Amino acid sequence: MSWADKPNWNDMPRRAGTAEPADFDGDFADLRLRGRHLIAELVRLSRQLADLQKAIRSRRGAPGRPQGSVSGGEPLN
Repeated sequence: MSWADKPNWNDMPRRAGTAEPADFDGDFADLRLRGRHLIAELVRLSRQLADLQKAIRSRRGAPGRPQGSVSGGEPLN
């Protein structure tokens, strides 16, 4: 389960204006935690993209640049 699948924790009292106004430390701690989850998710997706690009290059058999290009009108196989 990624951070995006998790429900918003008890966010209704804050939206309704019934939360304690001095709970900024808890809010900042939640934001820091969510920020860390976002960064971890970005790192994971970046690694997946790099692995996918590596697999595509190896299937094409070209160690460097890809064969053909979409903008050039050449078929990509």
